[in-house]
Amino acid sequence: MSVPVGATQQPHHDVTILQIQEEFSSLFENLLDDAGLTLTLVNSLTTPKLVIDLRHVRFIGSAFLGRCILLQKTLTARTGGQLALCNMNSFTRTALSLAALDKVIPVFDSAELAIQALQ
Repeated sequence: MSVPVGATQQPHHDVTILQIQEEFSSLFENLLDDAGLTLTLVNSLTTPKLVIDLRHVRFIGSAFLGRCILLQKTLTARTGGQLALCNMNSFTRTALSLAALDKVIPVFDSAELAIQALQ
């Protein structure tokens, strides 16, 4: 599987971490695919458990929120599929909360906590 240009992908047992890189600190719609947030990635996972690490992301918009819903629906349609987000700053957490997506997609303070929860 090829790693997206704007992300590093790290498998941890049966959980994959997608770490969005610094050049994608503002996740506008035209950058989502280059940042690695694609259905191709999700569909290529052997075990459908994905943690998106947003430590370098300072801004998310509605397109990112919509993409998260699409990725989450795609993952959960597979047996055992799960999506989690981690390392969000206060702005990105607030945006997620205002859209009530934090009720559907779990958010963790660290990748380690997210991995533990998904295993």
